[in-house]
Amino acid sequence: MKLIYTLIFCFFSFGLIAETSEQYTYRAEFFFGNINEGKSYEDVKNQNMEYLKFLKDNDLKYGRALFVPIWAGETKYDIIQYGYWPNGQEQYKEWGAYMNKYPAWASENSEFEDEAVEVGRSVSMFGVRARGIRIPNEEYDRFKFVDFRQCSFTSNGNMENLLDLNSRIESSEREMGNRAGYGVHYLRPYRGFDSDIDYDFVIMRHYYNAKSRADIVTSTPSYREMMEKEGYWKEFRENINCGPQSTYRVEWLYNSDS
Repeated sequence: MKLIYTLIFCFFSFGLIAETSEQYTYRAEFFFGNINEGKSYEDVKNQNMEYLKFLKDNDLKYGRALFVPIWAGETKYDIIQYGYWPNGQEQYKEWGAYMNKYPAWASENSEFEDEAVEVGRSVSMFGVRARGIRIPNEEYDRFKFVDFRQCSFTSNGNMENLLDLNSRIESSEREMGNRAGYGVHYLRPYRGFDSDIDYDFVIMRHYYNAKSRADIVTSTPSYREMMEKEGYWKEFRENINCGPQSTYRVEWLYNSDS
């Protein structure tokens, strides 16, 4: 698998052309599970929000979000609890605190007696923000769309080429206008995966509100024309092959570092 040749790029920031947003790396984790009988989505959210108090008490940098399938095909779970850190150092600091300090903290401070979610699987991934055009925070929806897509590199593809391509696409989108309100991230397997994993990375594309999603769809014909004219589609095909997309509802709960 070609993934091993690209992992080194997760430790570096990449130079960008003018008028594009920052590309940066981080660490992420996903907990796949089912909401326990008698519990609700709001119970899951409240338990996750309580953990923010522990993070702040211990000066830990960590964020949380919740994903719920919308158009995702057949799944064995009904919710994903997603966490992220700015780097590997913060990842292991938070996990160390969770294993060694959180049980005592929870026994004194938690208002919950049992878990709202039964977790069936957990994985950790390297993340990189590839591109995106933000909008003001006050325009964010509570629940937002996020698309996932599994991809693999071609024999000539690599992450460095892909990130350079993304920076150029973003620059062209900014010139077009009416393409704001989204972010694209690439997530690469790190821990918790089987040895026969059949993809190199996952594309996570999220939207800040439904209006942005609708506006971007409206501009699709001109976007496709731009992508074809600039040769971006050709570059994508030369670097990666991707499977079908699945769509989830996401609620970004917090980032203790902000």
